[in-house]
Amino acid sequence: MATKLKVGDLVWAKMKGFPAWPGKIIEAKADVKRPSNKKLHHFVFFFGSENYAWIPEESILLYPFNRDKFTSSSRIPKGFKEALEAIEDAYKALPASLKKDRRISQGSDSKSSKKDNDIKRNSRLQKNGTARSRSLGSVTKKDKMKNIKTTSKILKAKDSLKKSAAKVLKNKEPIKKLTPLRKYGTKRSLSTDTEQRPSTSSKPPAKKQRPLPQLNASPVRSPESSRPSQSSIFNLSESGFSHTKIRSSDGYKSPDAEFSAAIGIRPENHISKGEDMHATMLQNVSSSTQIEESMLPRPVPKAIIPTPLRIGFLGLGIMGQGMVMNLLRSGHEVTVWNRTGTKCREFIKAGALRGLAPSDVVHNCDITFTCVADSSAVRDLVFGNSGVLQGISRGKCYVEMSTVDEETMEDVAEAIMARGGVFLEAPVCGSRVPALEGQLIILTSGDRKLYDDCYSCFEAMGKKSFYLGNEVGTATRMKLIHNMILGSVVASLGEGMALAEKVGIDQEDLAEVLSLGSLSCPTINHKSQAIVNAIANNKFDPHFPLQHQQKDLRLALTLGDRAEHPLYVAATANEMFKRARRLGYGDSDIAAVVKACSV
Repeated sequence: MATKLKVGDLVWAKMKGFPAWPGKIIEAKADVKRPSNKKLHHFVFFFGSENYAWIPEESILLYPFNRDKFTSSSRIPKGFKEALEAIEDAYKALPASLKKDRRISQGSDSKSSKKDNDIKRNSRLQKNGTARSRSLGSVTKKDKMKNIKTTSKILKAKDSLKKSAAKVLKNKEPIKKLTPLRKYGTKRSLSTDTEQRPSTSSKPPAKKQRPLPQLNASPVRSPESSRPSQSSIFNLSESGFSHTKIRSSDGYKSPDAEFSAAIGIRPENHISKGEDMHATMLQNVSSSTQIEESMLPRPVPKAIIPTPLRIGFLGLGIMGQGMVMNLLRSGHEVTVWNRTGTKCREFIKAGALRGLAPSDVVHNCDITFTCVADSSAVRDLVFGNSGVLQGISRGKCYVEMSTVDEETMEDVAEAIMARGGVFLEAPVCGSRVPALEGQLIILTSGDRKLYDDCYSCFEAMGKKSFYLGNEVGTATRMKLIHNMILGSVVASLGEGMALAEKVGIDQEDLAEVLSLGSLSCPTINHKSQAIVNAIANNKFDPHFPLQHQQKDLRLALTLGDRAEHPLYVAATANEMFKRARRLGYGDSDIAAVVKACSV
């Protein structure tokens, strides 16, 4: 394929989602995968950032002929001045003869390209004329063949129906209840059943169910009455997996105590002061949400065979803490990193390894997960100093679990894959307690093989995972629509609770009515109870921070604008959450939107 560029040329190169940047065409590195599409690409080294990537030729301009094209921007990105100085020094160092040769070749290339375009245009017109004349006579033949095929298919279908009807008449067994047929136009569920899904390891038989420890004492049942006398786990021995009984002094052992015993960690090293770390994390909740959490159903314990792959996890916020704890409890080898290093201590005590930087975690692990607050945090983590991108090499796998906009997700995916990495997006539905209990819903799209390799991790972190296709952005769109509906429901609930208070109705009575009627669901029940509890101390303990919900509503509205689809209710709900943020409730739970309705 003809090209006007060559190795050594100084250029302006533009990656999708980023401004044009000074660079130089260099020899391709063996460990960086070449793009699979048919467009002509060049391997560009970017001055200042010391990064490199495959860039399509259409996004590259020769620097000597376009020196001032991108320097007049009002907003100068970080490191741009240093990059500009570096390319200027490189340009000045070029010999005068080479500069002259490039000017001549640039002129000749433009003339020859015009001639080539004229020749191609003429040949295309000739081909179109002959193709039209040929196609007139062949249309009827194609239609006839299609009719023959469709009629044969109909006849075959009728025969198979007759045979099946005859078999039913012969067998005099009672007819079983049939599953209702799927209506025309409805989509089949994309969720993956555990029996059909390929994975890196086979799934063990189901365990005997037993309840987890109670979060709070219930007035109806005592914790002792619900405790079984013994529990069982799967231990890894030299001969394979053996089913082993573990008994404690009171007849019950917590999941983390079982896990620590299974991998040979002494309780005093694994848990401070002999307490279960997972239960401690759940119990560190203010009184404003205790009733809300006692209403939650207890999850069924899971029997998971952990993948032998090394797992990395970046971000130990409200969601990340629960995810990592469940990975450790299920026996995965996890390396953690967090911007605030003190958050890593408890997880290191629980058996995690500590990474020095995001690039260090990616370099030392096979699969790295990330879950941070927003788009800017994701970009800093991936493209910043000692970021994810600097640790990516051929075969390294990266899973982005943050809720961000489509453009950021696509830019991250493109950068990861340009370096030879494998990408999967996996935003989650759920808040703090489902994350701690491993009951999240995980939405994924991207590389299918990576989804299969993450199977044991998704089983540990969630109650269901969905693979929505290989197109990056599909899972993000699904998550934004989910959170748009969530925000609209909670905003309407807050408005109703505020109105009840205004007209003299007890909010606790309204919460009970809602929990018993047709509107009863976890969101309505938990958030109405949180609003009732917050009357006493005006505190909304964050399970899903209000500022994150408002961010998701804003991104959903942007998605609607892009699709030219009106979102009337979501737009109003967004304004309510914005007002609550202005009142100082950004870090509180989304239930604090009720404050935006109080007059």
